[in-house]
Amino acid sequence: MEFLNYKVDLVLKEGTNISGTITHVDNQLISLNDVIQKSNTSSQKFPSLNVNSGSISDLKVTQLPPDLLKNNKNKKHNAEQYVNKTKDVSLLDDAIVFARPVGSSRTNTPKLGSAKLLKTYSNTGSVEPDWGNGNDVKDIKESNDFDFAANLAMFDKKSVFADFHKNDNVSLQNRLVGHNKLDNIQQQNPKKKEKKDKYENDEMVLDVNKTDNWDLIGNLNKRMGVSNGSSRNNSSANLIKDASLGSLKKTYKLVNSADHKSAIPLASPVQLVEVERLAHDTYGVNPSITAEVCASNLSALITHNILGGSTRLSNKKNHNLPPLVLILIGSGRCGSRAFATGRHLTNHGIRVLAYVINNDDSDKELTKQWDLFENVGGKVITSDVSTLINILTHELDTPVELIIDALQGYDDHLEDIFYQDQDLQSVKDLIVWCNEPKQKNKIMSLDIPSGIDGGSGTVLDQCLVLHSRWIISMGLPIIGLIHAYKNGHLGVDEEEVDHFLVDIGIPNKVYSTKGNLRKFDKFWFSAEFSVKLDILTE
Repeated sequence: MEFLNYKVDLVLKEGTNISGTITHVDNQLISLNDVIQKSNTSSQKFPSLNVNSGSISDLKVTQLPPDLLKNNKNKKHNAEQYVNKTKDVSLLDDAIVFARPVGSSRTNTPKLGSAKLLKTYSNTGSVEPDWGNGNDVKDIKESNDFDFAANLAMFDKKSVFADFHKNDNVSLQNRLVGHNKLDNIQQQNPKKKEKKDKYENDEMVLDVNKTDNWDLIGNLNKRMGVSNGSSRNNSSANLIKDASLGSLKKTYKLVNSADHKSAIPLASPVQLVEVERLAHDTYGVNPSITAEVCASNLSALITHNILGGSTRLSNKKNHNLPPLVLILIGSGRCGSRAFATGRHLTNHGIRVLAYVINNDDSDKELTKQWDLFENVGGKVITSDVSTLINILTHELDTPVELIIDALQGYDDHLEDIFYQDQDLQSVKDLIVWCNEPKQKNKIMSLDIPSGIDGGSGTVLDQCLVLHSRWIISMGLPIIGLIHAYKNGHLGVDEEEVDHFLVDIGIPNKVYSTKGNLRKFDKFWFSAEFSVKLDILTE
């Protein structure tokens, strides 16, 4: 029989309180032992007492039987943290007293004949129903509990929402959802009859706060010969930055990122000069052709990999200004190819601004590519560095997205190109600006970063080194790249550097003309005109 030996407190309808231990329960009576009966005026004790269940107003369990406590002592209860250690049951919340396991239904609750639910609390938080008496189930079904489904059916949602709309006096235009909508396109263009619900992508734009003077750039700049008054700086100093022992012990190699199977052979500056000379003298591939092929392939690489490709540049509805590319011109060979690349980029709708420090016109190919670049719409600045920075910062409404480093190349040194003190100081100021965090990750160097020797990978002046994000090898990768890694001038502090090899139109037959060039006789560009390289260490 259930509920035997439970200690309970009973509240009778007449107001009397009775406490005791249950010895018998049925539909009519509850039998108690060790009874204490309290009224407003007196308190009495009885060995036993029978209480009519119909006279009970409330019932609470004050103590579980000893055997039940022993069986459930290892089980957790969801409400243990709320129970006072004194076990003062009078402090328990009703939600804890009536707690049922998750998933149990209301029919699991035991029922007395008075249709009052038995309130029980145990260490397990569960209630054991008396399934042996069918009348309890019937009483529960016939009880006047809250019928959620029936009451929900009485809720008229349509009328409630109709009242909301009736009392809502806020116009759609004043709501947040209406800020990007228009009532009717006829208000703006009476000739069109179709409705317009939203603004176009070029109508939801803040007004431009600063002017864009792109069309005015370069009008006052004239190429002027620079006097050779100052002496040439041929000083050679010790390395400013010593290579770390860890870098010297490592072995570096460039590999094709597509397979990583074999290392790409590297050329010394002398070998690369010889390759380009043979291409010109033997096969008629002159510097103009190599510059054009290089520019075509390099501009395609820049457009698709860095500037957003067709998704950005071919979008006719894009109301934003085109990307801005800055070219730093110095070396004759690198400078002419950079000018040609800028011309191709300009021809595809990209703004290209070239900065020339030493505008000596002695290099014919550089002068030719310079003229072609300006003819198609490219802009050239020959003023000091502060003027360049002012133009980029205050006169253009687009930030620089790419800086092409064509100051040095693989066969020159900055100290030799900019041998005048004024020019060398301008280069230092320019490099300081380029190496700032805002521009640092936008630099693309041709052949090798300016300031690093193309053959030995060493640095004469740390103030003249550009920290490149991309390095473009034109025709063949230069051996100074690997030496720069070993000397600790590339990949410093695990800086990310991406390498690409670009085809410049060197005939493959050139590599079979001399024995020391045969290692380059490979079809690296069989299906591609540019190849991504990875640097591996061992």
